[in-house]
Amino acid sequence: MGDDGGLERAFLVSLIVLIVQLFGWYYSNSLALLGDSAHVFSDIIAIGSSLLAMRLALKLPSARRTFGFHRTEVFAAFFNGILLVVMSLVIAYEAFMRVGGGYSINGLPMLFTSLFGLAGNIYVVYHLQHEENLNVRSAFLHAAGDALSSIGVLVGAILIMITGQYLIDIAVSVIVSSLILISAYTILRSSLSILLESAPYGASIDAIEKAVHILPEVKNVHDIHVWRTSSEFTFAMMHVEVEEMDLIKLRKIQMKIEEILNQRFRIIHATIQFEPVGCSCQSQKMCHIWEHKKIKHQH
Repeated sequence: MGDDGGLERAFLVSLIVLIVQLFGWYYSNSLALLGDSAHVFSDIIAIGSSLLAMRLALKLPSARRTFGFHRTEVFAAFFNGILLVVMSLVIAYEAFMRVGGGYSINGLPMLFTSLFGLAGNIYVVYHLQHEENLNVRSAFLHAAGDALSSIGVLVGAILIMITGQYLIDIAVSVIVSSLILISAYTILRSSLSILLESAPYGASIDAIEKAVHILPEVKNVHDIHVWRTSSEFTFAMMHVEVEEMDLIKLRKIQMKIEEILNQRFRIIHATIQFEPVGCSCQSQKMCHIWEHKKIKHQH
């Protein structure tokens, strides 16, 4: 699930950046810097929850929790996305309240703090760019957004020092708030997709059916279900119609199907139910979940 040491270093660097930026915000009174700090805080939550999820994932599945604790990363990512939305709205509200207030900005600490934050974000981006874990990917996106917002704060600090216009800080803070909201949307979409057990992008039922149907022994494929328990574990189940044959031949076909699913769709485990041609559950209209629910309500 990734490089544990790399995550720990990224966590430590993000924590140092957050502390420095909070001091910078205190001495500069810059709302844009506060927004950047909020973004870094969300990075810390994402990386920290990923480290926790990695520890929990080491626990073996139990008789009750048959999938183990891999799903904890999804709940952590969802919580992180909600937190980002709240942060974005708070910063936007504060920006609105400061319009016309005539508050002063100390550009020098704002300048040096944004430079330090930019360096820290670049370090985190470099060390997280190849990670697949949902939380780590969200932290990578945050850090990339942080780097952009740090550049915006840096430019804003320079302009404020030159012009003395506090409205520049408000404009930059609104931009930072928008970047946070975009990150939140990306994370919430991914985490909700997994929590709702949606098929991964690129692994649609039609695509899987066509891929499996390539095998000459396969006559029909139906009742396909694809879902993820986390960003790294994708499962599938399906019914496959074949001619009558012995178990050894069926096992060879199953291995071919599993190889196709793994290579093309990164499905790590598939449950395949073989059925004889012309005598499948599909022909009896008993395959779909809603058919079982209909029968249950009828009785």
